[in-house]
Parts: sequence; C-alpha cells; structure tokens
Amino acid sequence: MPQVNITVEINESIYLRDPLSSALGKKMLQHTIILLDEIGFEDFNFKKLAKSMESTEASVYRYFENKYRLLTYLVAWYWDYMHFMIILDTRNVSDPKERLKIIVKTLVMALGNATTPEYIDQNKLHRIVVENATKVYHNKKVDQLQEKGFYTNYKKLVSTISSIIKEVDESFKFPRALATNIIELSLNSEYYMTHFPTLTDYDGSTECKPCRDTIVMIDYMLDRMLD
Repeated sequence: MPQVNITVEINESIYLRDPLSSALGKKMLQHTIILLDEIGFEDFNFKKLAKSMESTEASVYRYFENKYRLLTYLVAWYWDYMHFMIILDTRNVSDPKERLKIIVKTLVMALGNATTPEYIDQNKLHRIVVENATKVYHNKKVDQLQEKGFYTNYKKLVSTISSIIKEVDESFKFPRALATNIIELSLNSEYYMTHFPTLTDYDGSTECKPCRDTIVMIDYMLDRMLD
C-alpha cells in the first residue's frame, strides 16, 4: 500500500510545542517510538531520549512537560490515525456489517509502515499502544485531563464505531459501550494471547497468529450480539 497523506489533529493542551511542526520534533517522535518499544515506558526518560536522538534534554522539554504527556501524544496520534484509516477503508462499503468487520481487522492488524510517515514506525507504535494505552486513561487526573480534551481522538473513534453498530442493529442498547470494548479487545486480546495465553482460548498450536485469532474472536462475538 502506498504512503497515505495523513492529517492528524492533536489537542494543543497535550504539548508545549507540536513536534510535527519541526524536523527536530519529528525526529523526537521517531526516537521516542524506537526507545519505548525497546526499553518500555517505565525505564524511558528524557535523558535517554536526548542521548538517542543526539540532542539535549532541554530541547525535549520545549515540546513536552513530561514523559506522560509525550505518551499521551503518541496514543492520541495512533487513535486519530486509526480513525482516518477506518474512514478510508470503509468509504466504498455500503453494508454496515461488512464495514464493522473491516473496522475490526483494521484495529487489530494496525496496517503497516507503508501507510505512515517515515518518522512513525507503525508496527512499533502499535506495540507501544498495546502495552501502554491504559496508562494514559487510568490515572488520578483523568477527569481534569478529560476536561482539557486529552482524550478527544479516542472518543471520536468510539463515536464513529458506535454509529456503525447502530446501523447494524438499531435496537442494540449499548452501542458506545460495545464500540469501546471492541477497541479494548483489539489491544488486550493480543496482549493476553502473547503474554498470558492460559487466560485466553489461544493455545499457540496453530499457524494463526494472535492478531488473526483476535479478529475471529471479535467477529464471532459481534455476530452473536448483533442482529
């Protein structure tokens, strides 16, 4: 798939300066993704990031107050990208059931680097989101941050998916809750299949990878719940 021209909108409250506005900022995102994928969020800090990108800590702090804000930016970027690709992938599909299946596949497979800017390694970013997305939402300041619009991209994605669920089954009472659970399953199922397979029905004995089994599982659940 050729690279797609993506315009991502991130709430200005998350950052001090948008990293997409400069070459240094884009380089910072590139190295953040590489480093987070390599050492994890817990061991990540701005000193290590500055060393990785051959710059200074002060230059990083010009863009973000702390590493939580930087992670929030990456997760927001990811969800806005996913929303863009879902709209793109379903634009010529009239059947809402088929659109929902395409959405599930897009969320789970996360596509590939051919569709993203060169400074975003989509496969690594996907792994980062799988491992760390809950850190963005599960914190003591969540209500305060929500008022500032930190989670707009995630909520926009939920809204789009829930509207398609209502097209599939107008009588279904919990479209937003189901949309949220589809998104969370697309992340958590892969994580559990990879690290805690005994908590799932995936035994690893087949050639199917966790991502493929996740798609089968979510499609099965949706077929059982929606008329």
